Amino acid sequence: MTARRAVAAATLAGALTAGLAHPASAEPLPGSVEIARVTPGSAMPPTPPPLEPLPGTGTLRSQEEALDLPAVNASAEGNGGYHPALPTDPGLLGALVDRARADRLPPARYATLLAQYWLSVGSEKAGLEPNNWDPTLGVEANQGNLARTFSYYQRLQRENPDFLWTGQGGLAGPSFAAGTMDVTIGRQVLEVREVRAIVADLAGRLEAAAAPAVVALPEDVASLLQVGNRITAQDIADFEVRVVAMSKHIYQDLIPQHEAYLSGGLAAIDEYRAAGLIDDTTREAWRLVDTGDPDAVVAGNAMLLHREQFDVIGDQWDAARAAGGPVGRALTYLATVAADPAIPGIVPPREYAPLTLGTADLGGTEPPPPRWRMVTPLPAFNWSVREERWRYIEEVMLPTYRSLKDTRPDVWRAALERPMDEQFLRQRAAVRLPDMLASMARVTYPVYG
Repeated sequence: MTARRAVAAATLAGALTAGLAHPASAEPLPGSVEIARVTPGSAMPPTPPPLEPLPGTGTLRSQEEALDLPAVNASAEGNGGYHPALPTDPGLLGALVDRARADRLPPARYATLLAQYWLSVGSEKAGLEPNNWDPTLGVEANQGNLARTFSYYQRLQRENPDFLWTGQGGLAGPSFAAGTMDVTIGRQVLEVREVRAIVADLAGRLEAAAAPAVVALPEDVASLLQVGNRITAQDIADFEVRVVAMSKHIYQDLIPQHEAYLSGGLAAIDEYRAAGLIDDTTREAWRLVDTGDPDAVVAGNAMLLHREQFDVIGDQWDAARAAGGPVGRALTYLATVAADPAIPGIVPPREYAPLTLGTADLGGTEPPPPRWRMVTPLPAFNWSVREERWRYIEEVMLPTYRSLKDTRPDVWRAALERPMDEQFLRQRAAVRLPDMLASMARVTYPVYG
């Protein structure tokens, strides 16, 4: 925080929370407002000029205006924090929260203020300004925000061994962000068309092997075949906006909880629960983390991760898949094909659950054994479907990350300490997606048995 901003924040906090005038002998600080003390029978003082908030100081004019605010940006799909009237300066927000506590107000009355406060604490540490984080601008304009987000996740894990959620997210996040960046650069419609040709070739080879009249592929692959050559730059731009919003939403929901816990332990989490910002399940997750027992810590972090995937971004992934009909399904499936979480030793989705096709899948009648089958290098699930995504996370990501941390601590720490620009560079795989799929197609073959 700059000296000017710190002085202005302290002054504005005093004006909003104290309700008292400066002593007559004191010169008002820049940005402050004189609030005169009124005694019975005295004339009302003139209305003070409107505040001119500095960046990050919001538009509040009184303590009351900070209460009972709806979290209008709870989904993080817009610029800023939870509410545009609230500042993003932690000093000012902290003073407002302290005043609400001192007045013994129910936490539900200052819930949005409380969430904004802890968000601002984390954002200052991470070098982020919520008012400069607008998902609607796309990936390219938010590269710095994404990099600082993942860097802070990794830093939290290095400094707090029980914060497994931040470590796993810090390693996996750059791979998904980099993949979206690759789609963004040049709006690679050409590659999408080539992918369509590759998948069509797979279907043709399988059709020749099993000789059905009509190839009836699963919906994800069929969508790619149907609209792959019609996906536009705007479709991709819309998709990237959704991805950035989900990344911000995760940060905005989970990082304030971590900051509250770091500062006040379970008592701060209880205040969060009393405010209605989390449910009993999430409160239990933090209780497990707080025990320090290794198995309980793993279970608690898994519960936080479940909240992230189901409660935080579950609906947003559903919306991304539904956008534009088969276009959204094709794009989310492509994201699954290209996914390669940067956790050392992890099996990518396309290898974890490869798509296997048989005669029945191709529109024919299932004959008695032996039968034709084809195991493809394509994933048999779509990452955007929360239950399918969670199965992969629970069966692959969680145990892989725990094993890495427990059995290869040097590799684990090196991965967390690698410069973020290098991590992004290592994950720029989407530009190679057509060639990658072509090579997979060449070694894919039908099996009869």
